[in-house]
Amino acid sequence: MATMCRIGERHELAYALYEQSFYQFELAQDSLAQAYALNNMAWEQAVLAHKQEAMRLVEEALSVCSDTAVQNKVLESQAAACLYAEEYDSVLYYAQQSPSESVYMHMLMAQAYTFMGNNDSALFYAKQVVMQTSNPRYLDDVYYILTFCDSTAQADEVRALAATRTDIQRDLERNNPEWIEAMLLAENALKAPKSTSPKILVLLVAVLLVLLVIVSFIFIWLHKRKVDSLEQQCRILRHCTDLRKELNWTIYQQFSLICNQRLSGIVDKLERRGLSEREIRICVLVLIGLSYAQMAEVLIRAENGIGKDKYLVAKHLGVSVKDLQKTLRSIAREK
Repeated sequence: MATMCRIGERHELAYALYEQSFYQFELAQDSLAQAYALNNMAWEQAVLAHKQEAMRLVEEALSVCSDTAVQNKVLESQAAACLYAEEYDSVLYYAQQSPSESVYMHMLMAQAYTFMGNNDSALFYAKQVVMQTSNPRYLDDVYYILTFCDSTAQADEVRALAATRTDIQRDLERNNPEWIEAMLLAENALKAPKSTSPKILVLLVAVLLVLLVIVSFIFIWLHKRKVDSLEQQCRILRHCTDLRKELNWTIYQQFSLICNQRLSGIVDKLERRGLSEREIRICVLVLIGLSYAQMAEVLIRAENGIGKDKYLVAKHLGVSVKDLQKTLRSIAREK
């Protein structure tokens, strides 16, 4: 259950379950299991950016059992704690201490090198991860790393490997929602059984109503935040000094990936409407809010040809040129 909670990014819940398992192993006097439980607790604290608590727990794990396998797992948790604390040199230090680097250690090293700006090393370890596992959690991290690296043959090779494995895993995940059920069971397992009375039932109904109101406000807030996020990204890109470089204009595949991430999946949504690559590039510039002169500078074209391009795109979408930007923003906000 704790592992499923970890997959679902419910780290506080996962920590509580590992803590419960530690106490059970302590009663059974199983030192190896205690050490693993403590190390898992440390990993959850590392992800929650509680580095000092994570380091304390791994030291306690080693004091309980200094088995070689435990030592290797402890090194992973120590490296993770340093990664989330943005101490990237320390990540590499703990990785060097590991006698046999695991898939997870390779992932940590790839992330550390990414944030240190060493793209070649980041791609090297990202490739090791893709070759050794089809775990979607790791492959999602690999895709995140690729967005920071230059579009090179090495990056394209890693991306192609990851894509084939991720498609398989995501298909499996759609048909296997057991981890959600496991989290619900875990939450129920941690709750002490209590007898229900009329007063308690009334209280529960009141709490549910309050929660309903809170969820409604949260939903409204998230929707507003999504809208604000799109406006913010448009504003950032509009004032960018080198938009061609910022959006990786040369390679359409990388351009699509960046635009989808920063502009609410706009490229995928426009492709589904049958727009060509040339038309989509025009749409992105219109969505951001560039002037005719700025668009001409980005496209390296004459300014008098931009108006014709906008007219053709608007005609394809069935709207007027005047309403083109408004229409594109509505498309971007579609689910």
